[in-house]
Amino acid sequence: MKHTGVFLGLAALLALFCLASCINTDNTLGSALVPTSQDITIKTATLDLPIEETRATADLQSCVSNSITVGNIGTEFYSEGLMSVTSSVDSVVWGSNPVVKRVYLSFACDTTLVMQDDQRNIPQNLYVHRLNFELDSSDVNGTVERFKKPYYDPEPVSLGGVVYTGGEAWSIDLKQEIGEQLLRIPMATRDSAELFMKQFYGFCLRGDYPDDAQVFPDQEGRLTLFDLTSSYLILSWEYTDDEGNRKASQAYFALGENYTINLYHTLQTSSDAREGITVQGLTGSKPYLKASAIKRLIKEWADSQQIPEQDLVIAKATVEFPFEYDGDRTQFKFSAPTLYPCRKTKTAKGYPYYAPISEINNTELENGAIDRSLLQYKSNISLYLQSLLRKADSDLTEADDLWFMPIYSFYNNTTGLTYHYADNFYYTKTRLNGTSAARHPVLRLTYSVLK
Repeated sequence: MKHTGVFLGLAALLALFCLASCINTDNTLGSALVPTSQDITIKTATLDLPIEETRATADLQSCVSNSITVGNIGTEFYSEGLMSVTSSVDSVVWGSNPVVKRVYLSFACDTTLVMQDDQRNIPQNLYVHRLNFELDSSDVNGTVERFKKPYYDPEPVSLGGVVYTGGEAWSIDLKQEIGEQLLRIPMATRDSAELFMKQFYGFCLRGDYPDDAQVFPDQEGRLTLFDLTSSYLILSWEYTDDEGNRKASQAYFALGENYTINLYHTLQTSSDAREGITVQGLTGSKPYLKASAIKRLIKEWADSQQIPEQDLVIAKATVEFPFEYDGDRTQFKFSAPTLYPCRKTKTAKGYPYYAPISEINNTELENGAIDRSLLQYKSNISLYLQSLLRKADSDLTEADDLWFMPIYSFYNNTTGLTYHYADNFYYTKTRLNGTSAARHPVLRLTYSVLK
């Protein structure tokens, strides 16, 4: 009786074996779906990706809630922040004969970004300018088409000694005329943010331009993210009260509460992709792949294999960008978490922007995430390539070309959906192998040929 459990277990295994041995494999399954005149064989091919250059994407504008990015990374990247100003002093009475004593901006630093640690506390000149027009929802995202015209007064309203060295807090005094303008705004207008912004447009905070004499090509520079939820425009003034006494008072104005916009600029145009590929986030350089070059690559490969194009069926296509690891984990500190192909398109108002190709919405496909074990970024472009090969060469436009860009993904708890965008928020810098390297960018195909 002690061995009953053992015998039952062996019996169960024997039964499973017998059942398994009775299963027959039908190799004709699905054959009725394939015409008898056609023979389908699955094959793979690896082609050198025809990337000749990197290109800088168009200057961008981006709305980040209550945060502005100011500064530069060398001569390659530059950012300035625009912010609305709204009143939080609707119940304050200026009093009789108000006189401005001081008006200044107080900023709280949220994050500093440097490529080298010795750049974290470098001195940077910062300037404040008055905006020339009211910010609104048309300024939120996209490229800076609206900001091609002068968007701020060229004369700074900040006073001298405006050097910032990367501390947690920083303040900058403004010309007295700013305070005098605030004192002229009537109570009814101060009570409405909409009316207030029509009279007081806000400010632009900027640093030295990358091509200014103060910025050197070998200086990495610093980007600073200022937290506007803890930053204010502060006005101090004196006035005469009802009893004829002179008194002092102070009022705070909110920064960026309605609109906070970052403008990203680059001086770089293009670079050769053979020796190496540098991918910058935001408006910097990106691997650029022309649609016509992809079609030509597929045609030349098909001809070399004596495959008629009409008989070629692309089942899967992936793009791989390899990189090298030098043993120092800090090299990944500023690497993009993802690099994914995007296409340049336009909004209803005609503003161009970059959007990921549709494959990114399929969670089962390669999404361009960094692979630190295989040292590569891998993206699926199957649907894009199938659609491209069906297009006539004469129908190809710039909108069919690919830009490989960092991606920002956002999960919406309300809809239960994940949304993917070209990353217009965070600066990254990634070094990839060039086209002449042993491990170079490739296009991998899984295909079949109808016979």
